[in-house]
Amino acid sequence: MEGIELAKKILMDNNYTCVAVQGKDVVLTSFERGVKPLIQLYETKKDSYESLYLADKVIGKAAAYLAVLCGITSIYTNVVSEEAKKVLRTYNIPVSYELEVPFIVNRRGDGKCPMEELSEGVNEPLEMYHRIKGWLAKMG
Repeated sequence: MEGIELAKKILMDNNYTCVAVQGKDVVLTSFERGVKPLIQLYETKKDSYESLYLADKVIGKAAAYLAVLCGITSIYTNVVSEEAKKVLRTYNIPVSYELEVPFIVNRRGDGKCPMEELSEGVNEPLEMYHRIKGWLAKMG
């Protein structure tokens, strides 16, 4: 087993929030919520990554743009937003998922998650990265 199926199995078996696999090698596992694991993957990314597969619990538009920056070639997720699917389609990254939603809901369940709000009007992966970094810096 390798690729997207391996990433999905590791995600499910260990209850991680995010797993990245290259071939049979696991390059990232995380229990952190949100986009932090993808920021970490991007900032430590090696140019030698090829066929990088991602399994993540939730993929919204911000995470989709980060996946593009990381060089992800295929994604499995439990929940994907409509905007994330559009981004992934634009960059030819196949995504399989359990549930599609109009947008990712915040943890209180009463509106959009902060990253979905932050991604509004963004049309380019690096712009998304810089917006997130600025937002994280303000959050301390």
